[in-house]
Amino acid sequence: MKRSRKLMAAAAALGLVSTVGVAQADVVSQWDMSLTSPVPTTQEVAAATGVPFVFDIFNYVEPGSLTDPNTGAVATGGFMPSGWSLFAGGKTSIFTDSTKTTQNGAMTWKERDTQGPGLSIVTGDDVTGANCIMSAGWMPESPWGTDIKQCSDPFQSSKRFKVVSYALDGPVDLTFKVSANGSTDVYRLLQKYGNQTGQRVTGYTQEIGFIVNGQFQKASPGTGIAFCAKNGNIYNDAAPTPSTIMNQGELDSLMAHGLFGAADKHHLGTGYFNPYVRATFGVLAGETSLTTTGLAAVHRDLFGEWLPSNQLKGAFYYDDDGNPYTDNLIVANCVGDFDEAAGQAGAANGGCTGTWQTYRADYQLHDIDGDGIANELSPPVGTDVRLPIPVDAATIASWMANPQMIPGDIDDLANVNINAFISVANAQNWPTADGSGNASFTIRATPTFDATVAQAEPGLTTPEAFVVSITAPNTVL
Repeated sequence: MKRSRKLMAAAAALGLVSTVGVAQADVVSQWDMSLTSPVPTTQEVAAATGVPFVFDIFNYVEPGSLTDPNTGAVATGGFMPSGWSLFAGGKTSIFTDSTKTTQNGAMTWKERDTQGPGLSIVTGDDVTGANCIMSAGWMPESPWGTDIKQCSDPFQSSKRFKVVSYALDGPVDLTFKVSANGSTDVYRLLQKYGNQTGQRVTGYTQEIGFIVNGQFQKASPGTGIAFCAKNGNIYNDAAPTPSTIMNQGELDSLMAHGLFGAADKHHLGTGYFNPYVRATFGVLAGETSLTTTGLAAVHRDLFGEWLPSNQLKGAFYYDDDGNPYTDNLIVANCVGDFDEAAGQAGAANGGCTGTWQTYRADYQLHDIDGDGIANELSPPVGTDVRLPIPVDAATIASWMANPQMIPGDIDDLANVNINAFISVANAQNWPTADGSGNASFTIRATPTFDATVAQAEPGLTTPEAFVVSITAPNTVL
C-alpha cells in the first residue's frame, strides 16, 4: 500500500529530488533553474493591476480551505496557496543564456493538483522504487498537499511535465543536477511537448549533452549519459532503434487518445477523428538523441503537418458534467477557419467560417448506459467506415443556446506525449563534474520543419504554405 508522503521532502514540488529508500548511485537531484524565471502569479497580477479575481463557482478556492504543507501558505480570496487561481495556466520561462533576454520555450502547467515550477524528480518511487522526471504537485486522489506525485501514480493523474517551444529551430534546454555516487540509474521521462512556434512542424529532436562554458555540447557515445530502453540497455547512435518495435510507453510520441485511437485498457472510449489508429510521430532512438521520422498519415491526411497552438482547428464540445474545467467531449468539428473567442461570445455559426461536421455515428444524445437519461454521445465511426456527417444550421443554432455545448479550439492537436528513458552513469567524469561529486546534464529539444517532406493539408497547395510569418504566442494554452 502506498504510504503517506506528507512528511517527505518538499523538494519534489520545487523541482528537487524525492528520495525514498535510494541506493547509492548517480542520481538526478535537481532541475537547474538558473536560466528560468516564473511569470507573476494570478494573485500578483491582481495586486499589481487592481483588477480583482472574478468569482467562478468552478474556478474558486474557499479562503482558508487549503494550506500548503511545505510553506504554510493558506488559500485566500479565491487563490490557491501558490498564488495562482484554481485552473489558471502557470508558466516558468526558460531562457537561452544568463542575460535572460531571449527564450525559446517554457515549462507550463495548469494550477490544480499540478503545481509550479511544473517539473519534479522522483528517485525511488514509494511503491515501485522506479525513477522518473515528471510534473510537480500532488496526487489528485489524495487529500490536497499530502501525497507528492510519484512515477507509479494512477493513469491520467497529470504526471507529465509540459515543455512548449516558441521558435522553430530554437532549442529549449532542460538542465539537471546529478549527485555522482559511482553507479548507474535509469529515469523515465514523462513529458508532454507543445508546439507554440506559430508554425507547422514536421518533427523534432531531443539531444542529450552538457552545458559547458555557456554552450551546449552534445554527449559522445560512452559518456555515461544516454537514452536507453526501460531495462537500461543503451540505444546505438550508429544503428538507432525505431519506436515501432518498442512497447507503448517505452519509446513513443503520441497525440491525445481522445483525438485518434482504439479503446484499450486505459481508454474506454475511442478517438474522435479515427477510432482505430493512434496519431504518432515515429521516433528513432540513438544513444545521444531521439529523432522523429514523420507524423502518422492518420493525422497528415486530415490536417497536414503538426499544428501550432495559434492555428488550431475548432470543435463543438459537449460538457457532460456541467463543469467547463473538466475534459469535454468533441461532438463536431469545424471545416474552415475558426475563432474560439468569437464563438464563445455568440458569433454566428459558432465562430466557424465554413461548415460543421461530425465523425460520430450521429450528433444526438442517447441513453447508452440505460439509466433513463439521454446524456451520452454516440461513438466515433471514423473515415474507414464512412465520410463525416454534416451538422445542419438549425442544430448549430440550438447548440449555441445550450450551455452544455461549447465551441472551442482542439488544444491537444498542438501537443504530443513523449515516453523515453535515460541512463545516468559515470557522472564523476562528465565535462560538468566539479570534483566534489556533483555534475549536470542537459536535454535539448528542437522543433523543425522540412518543406521537402511536408505533406500539405487538404486545401493548401504547397508545403511552404504551412510556414507563416507571425510572432509566436507567449500565452499558456
